[in-house]
Amino acid sequence: MSTERKLKILFIPLDGYGHINACAGIAEKLISRGHQVTFALERAWKGKASQYSDVKEILFVDKTRNPNHGANDHWIEFMDNFKKQFPLEPFDALKATNVELEEQFLYTLINVDDELTAIIAEYKPDVIVCDTYVTIPAVIKSGIPWVWLTSAAPLISLPSDDLPPSRTGFPTDGDRTIWAEFRALEMQIMEPMGRRFIQRLKQDFDLDPPPPGMVMHPSPYLNMYAYPEELDYLDIRPLPNKTWRRFDHFIRQTESDSTFKIPDEFLQQNLGKLVYVSMGSMGCADYDLMKRLIDILSKSPNRFIFSLGPLADRLKPLFGSNMFGERFVPQTAVLPLPILITPLFADQLDNAQRAKEKGYGNRVQPYTCEPQELLDMVEQLLNDQALKKRVEQLSKRLQSSNSTENAAKAIENLAAEN
Repeated sequence: MSTERKLKILFIPLDGYGHINACAGIAEKLISRGHQVTFALERAWKGKASQYSDVKEILFVDKTRNPNHGANDHWIEFMDNFKKQFPLEPFDALKATNVELEEQFLYTLINVDDELTAIIAEYKPDVIVCDTYVTIPAVIKSGIPWVWLTSAAPLISLPSDDLPPSRTGFPTDGDRTIWAEFRALEMQIMEPMGRRFIQRLKQDFDLDPPPPGMVMHPSPYLNMYAYPEELDYLDIRPLPNKTWRRFDHFIRQTESDSTFKIPDEFLQQNLGKLVYVSMGSMGCADYDLMKRLIDILSKSPNRFIFSLGPLADRLKPLFGSNMFGERFVPQTAVLPLPILITPLFADQLDNAQRAKEKGYGNRVQPYTCEPQELLDMVEQLLNDQALKKRVEQLSKRLQSSNSTENAAKAIENLAAEN
């Protein structure tokens, strides 16, 4: 079933680049299919959705935040307090949890629930799409059909006793007694704040608790996530019910910088192979980490293209002759490639482990690895022809999968059925 009418669709993503970009991919397809798409964004993110063709924005103000912050500044400052956990092994990182900040994060969208309620009432969407980790009461109470679109790894949104705990990077064939020990410690540390959050949902919004161990209510209408079939956990844990849909990707078709070009003189250097380096929107804001990687990789015979983020002006003078970089590097200009994942926190650890155990790359701890270990891993991946062939085959399948188009159709079907 599909809908012939023009829909008004409101996206409410957690204000981070990964969440906004995942939503933007689907938004583009919905617009191309004749629908009106609007993003509700905190005012610091003005223009980050509307840079994509015909996407509209409604801005709100989170009064708990610094009014002088620009896009992502709040989260860079917030994550600075967690940096000491990044080099640690999972148990040690869990023991070092900053409970006060973790609990603060739970209320990120509850802090602006009144603002979101007003936006929903004024815009009157046919469907709401949320990409967040926690329940948004305004969405549930609106009575409007809504979608939980999760751009996080599926271990977070679909936990299972048959899979390792999320945010650990434990292997799927690992020791289950270790899984149980980790979950027990996690419950001991996290359960009190989760209980307070659930109490607030009941007292202030008259909402029943979310499923055990979660702080997000899955949608009764449609839940979707993006993870390639080759990497997903469906061989271990099937989807729980028909409201859940897996898609290969939510990749957007347009990049925000269409003028990007790798200089010919860099590409023509008589050096080794070309390697793309990105530490994500949080990692590239860590000067010490980026400096360490630049120092190590400058000793490699290969060439490196860095996505530098907000510290570009400080980092470029550190480059070796085998390096080029810009504040923003569109990934579509350099991918697909075999991947060496340098996970920092949260589901990055799970993604790294899954890519390794499924034979699409490897993982390394960027803060603590020996320099030669990193250099050797780069060489190993560059010279693994079987790996290169697997990645190329996966890339071709993903490019022909029509995944984002199918996600847009799923949202249309939801509107038609309700």
